[in-house]
Amino acid sequence: MLVANWVVGIALLLFGRRLFWLFLAGTGFAIGAWLSVVFLEGQSDSVKLGAAIALGVLGALVAFKAQKMAVGLGGFLAGAYVGNALWMAFQFPVPGWVAPLVGGVVGAILLAALFNWTLIALSSLLGAAVVYQNVALAPPWPVVVFLGLLVLGLSVQSRQYARRKAPAEKKKSE
Repeated sequence: MLVANWVVGIALLLFGRRLFWLFLAGTGFAIGAWLSVVFLEGQSDSVKLGAAIALGVLGALVAFKAQKMAVGLGGFLAGAYVGNALWMAFQFPVPGWVAPLVGGVVGAILLAALFNWTLIALSSLLGAAVVYQNVALAPPWPVVVFLGLLVLGLSVQSRQYARRKAPAEKKKSE
């Protein structure tokens, strides 16, 4: 499961905005992995991995079939996962369900309103969270790794977006 988490996390970190279906599949996988640890305790790693992959495939199918709904759902789920990861990392003094709920609502609203930039931010946050949670380091290194990965994801994806956007804007001005 560790290798799968790393692959999904790095793919989200570097290509989440570029491939919306990957963002939703990765979000489904991350949520599936998170839920399988909670609800499939005592099951084998292959059962947990199967559940995570099933939710990843479901996320990709939703991205292709119902894009408008997928934007809100993907934003909510990614925001909820990131909210939970931040709550766990920084131990905010709120009940455990508040951070995922607030993160989910904020993620859904932002993704619907500012699609490309929010997709860059959410996929970078989600990718960094998935990777850092699968690194066994003593504090404060997990936070340092998370922030470093976040900066890497934001910079790589924003450069990719700027390169793709520049030719389109040049054509408009001609």
